Amino acid sequence: MRLLFMGISSGWREVLAHKLRSFLTLFGIVLGAAALVGMLGVVKGLLRGWETMIYETGGIERITIHSKPPPEYQRERAALSPGRTLKDVDAIRRAVPLARRVTAEVAIPNGARLYFQGRATGQAVRGVLPETFVMDRFEVENGRLIGDLDLELQTQVVVLGADIAASLFLRGLDPVGRVITINGQPFTVVGVLKDYRLGASGSGGGRVSQKNYAVFIPLTTAQTLYRIDENVDVIHVQLADIAEMPQAQDQLLNVLTHTHRGIQDIRLETREDLLQSFEKQRQSYYISLGGVAVIGLIVGGVGIMNVMLASISERVREIGVRRALGAKRINILVQILAESLTLALAGGLAGVVASIGLIMVLQRFVVDANRPELSLGALAIGIASSALIGVLAGLYPAIRASLLSPVEALRTD
Repeated sequence: MRLLFMGISSGWREVLAHKLRSFLTLFGIVLGAAALVGMLGVVKGLLRGWETMIYETGGIERITIHSKPPPEYQRERAALSPGRTLKDVDAIRRAVPLARRVTAEVAIPNGARLYFQGRATGQAVRGVLPETFVMDRFEVENGRLIGDLDLELQTQVVVLGADIAASLFLRGLDPVGRVITINGQPFTVVGVLKDYRLGASGSGGGRVSQKNYAVFIPLTTAQTLYRIDENVDVIHVQLADIAEMPQAQDQLLNVLTHTHRGIQDIRLETREDLLQSFEKQRQSYYISLGGVAVIGLIVGGVGIMNVMLASISERVREIGVRRALGAKRINILVQILAESLTLALAGGLAGVVASIGLIMVLQRFVVDANRPELSLGALAIGIASSALIGVLAGLYPAIRASLLSPVEALRTD
């Protein structure tokens, strides 16, 4: 232990005695440690953002039903399939016990223009079922949401996102009960959604904040006023348990094959695809940012090795005297390793401090959902990586110093 403290003290004196050389030597370690800790913080923030996005848009226990061209051998009979309709929704509700909720959506073709007393905005308008609000976790701030009676009566009512309501109505004017037009058709505003702007709910940003721009009308009303057929654009199915995903997909394929008269013109998309996409993105961040960190640490390690070799060359006679007075090779080895470790830890601590500042700066500019996070684990990894590089970089110089012959060392001027 005494040798370790002596080595640390000697290493610190080396840093203070050659400030510029030490700074240039440790720059790589500082860069590597800062990049490593910063990378871990950024990736952790991205992970939290994706988790928030997936949760706020229905969770991972969700299956989306899209259309696709039928196989070549079914092309001539493709017209037999009615496509995706509300009959599919009803059939899934009856025949797929694993389906917890089912909903469908249609969009107004070519977008929509919303107008109220001289104020207008263009926005995508979605015709939905009431289950959409539950599955996508929309909450109403003022008024009500679309209900089953609206679908049955095909009422011309609309629910607006917070930003859409703010763009159409003057501050202080209650939108609920007002009549706006959507592509010239009158609609009564029955509800305004919760504000999902940054800081409003603590989970804004990215796709979550897009909820502020949502515009919903009853699906049946959208079909009657803006569509020429009974098809829906997409069907969503929410399961009670993600573990039942394979069985649920089999049940859905069986039911939809029946309702589509044997034509295989649908495909199922799960959130597993999104998770795989995110995993690839996360790995790319680890590789790119981690590569910068590793290169910085290696460069710093080479610099430390050079400094230690130069230091040994300057202290050959000192090492010879210590050996002549009884110091063992292990004593010299431990001292040189401790000096190298001290240099690396000094750079690692400086890098950690730099990474904390970097993450604090990023937190001021990155949206809440993807905000980088500091963690004790990341800081510990940064310091431990620097220490490891210090030990590895000092190993060769330490072995070389410990193998010096006392007689030859004492002859050195």
